[in-house]
Amino acid sequence: DGFPRTIPQAEAMKAAGVPIDYVVEIDVADEEIVKRMSGRRVHVASGRTYHVVFNPPKVAGKDDVTGEDLIQRDDDQEETVKKRLDVYHAQTEPLVKYYGDWAARGEAGAPKYVKVAGVGKVDGIRDSIFAALG
Repeated sequence: DGFPRTIPQAEAMKAAGVPIDYVVEIDVADEEIVKRMSGRRVHVASGRTYHVVFNPPKVAGKDDVTGEDLIQRDDDQEETVKKRLDVYHAQTEPLVKYYGDWAARGEAGAPKYVKVAGVGKVDGIRDSIFAALG
């Protein structure tokens, strides 16, 4: 998620003089994204979120507090995630290259581009991002 998502949007921002200090790419393989997202389960009434592998409820499919059923959101269905990844590869992945190339040319106003591995513990990924940003 984020903005811009397409090269025309990025070019419009550039033409409007919107400054961008950094572009941070968090690199995660598609298979890992599908695994992470399709494993999410939600207790609708409270918003409590679980994951079948990484943060499972005490009883499979049931909320730890109420014992009510957990659901898988439509956005977390495997096929939906794969379709969203297709859109990412078609529209947003070229944008990453656009910013990476712009940063590499070192033009005035170009953002700094950093790529960080998005696999591992959240704290470690966060620390990698902070280190890359200086």
